[in-house]
Amino acid sequence: MAATHPIDRTVGLMQDRLNLSALNQKVVASNVANINTPRYVAKRVSFEEALRESLEEDAISLVRTSAAHRDPTSVEEIMKEPQIVETGPVDLDAEMMLLAHNSVEYQFMLTLLNKKFSLLRTAIEGGR
Repeated sequence: MAATHPIDRTVGLMQDRLNLSALNQKVVASNVANINTPRYVAKRVSFEEALRESLEEDAISLVRTSAAHRDPTSVEEIMKEPQIVETGPVDLDAEMMLLAHNSVEYQFMLTLLNKKFSLLRTAIEGGR
């Protein structure tokens, strides 16, 4: 795999975060839509908790033994496939808080991405 340019990596990470926010939005919207469905269990995207735990506890050192395996230290690879886990009954207040939080994160990422492209445009145009 060829090395990517730092601009591509940054934009790629921003894109991954936007994709994660979109997935969060779908999961929370599904929870709200099913609030009155008997025996429905709320779901959450769990990648963030798993990543946080893996960064906090350095006790286990994973080793990549095959090129077919994922790199256990690569945040980009971990972000590509977050898991959706069940968390219990749907709490409308909690879901609405998550929607608001997710919306703010999404807008923040869009603002950063727009700023990045604006800086690139300025650099390309020579500061005009």
